Amino acid sequence: MKRAHRRREIFASYLFIAPYLVLLLMFGVFPVCYALGLSFTDAIEGGFYGLNNYASAIQDFRVPRAARNVGGYVVIWVLLTIVGVTVVTLMLDAINKRAANVLRTVFFLPGAVTSSAVVVLWLFLLDPTVSPFQGLYHLFGWENRINVLSGVGFAGVFAVMAFFAHSGGWIVVLSGAVAGLPGEVIEAARIDGANRWQLATRIKVPMLWRTIVLMGILAVASGLQIFVEPQLMSLVGPSAAQPDWSINQLAYQYAFAVGDFGVSAALSTVVLAISITIALLLIFCTKFYHTN
Repeated sequence: MKRAHRRREIFASYLFIAPYLVLLLMFGVFPVCYALGLSFTDAIEGGFYGLNNYASAIQDFRVPRAARNVGGYVVIWVLLTIVGVTVVTLMLDAINKRAANVLRTVFFLPGAVTSSAVVVLWLFLLDPTVSPFQGLYHLFGWENRINVLSGVGFAGVFAVMAFFAHSGGWIVVLSGAVAGLPGEVIEAARIDGANRWQLATRIKVPMLWRTIVLMGILAVASGLQIFVEPQLMSLVGPSAAQPDWSINQLAYQYAFAVGDFGVSAALSTVVLAISITIALLLIFCTKFYHTN
């Protein structure tokens, strides 16, 4: 009877994850395998092309510059996300629950807006002539958007855009993790005289490290794929246009401007390989799946 009950539980579990597995295969595994095969193909004349697409991608003088741009952006974006989301979540956990729920909803709302709309909104906020932050901009002597973009740097501007667009979802996730912390541990720390700062830094953060590492892994993965923010900078004007700022933009240009889908696929698979490598390093270095 126990074995039959266990088999029914396992079967029910597979039924629950089956829709996700189907979608994963259709929109995850299959496109990756297709792109990998395409990266070894001469997309213009057809036939096997070996590593020539990768060689063409590496020899493009724009690739090293785009890699530096994306690398700088990822560093700022990941640090801003981990520190900002953790601090905000712990602060919300320390205030009234009703007020905290309202603020979580407010923080989450920007994530429901598409990235393109967020960029257009930020183009308004970055304009010293109409922005509510114009006093701050004038303090630094920035009179137009170009001055602001040059002063802060494109990587910093894109990181701030991404943070306010996506941090709300992670605040909700991390708040759920905080709610799941063992109450007896928190209560014991309070009885021992721990204040709110000590509870946050010495009790809660060490117990939340897996969620924080996961947030870092996914932030790196999304950061390496930056596309929308620099692509829409042309709305500011020709002087601010950044058509080849990121690796994904170069892949887009190769595919839809040049028509060379082989080099485009090679660039895309390289970004994917870097993302997987960083994720694996973080997993193994932090012993993410290690259980005592």
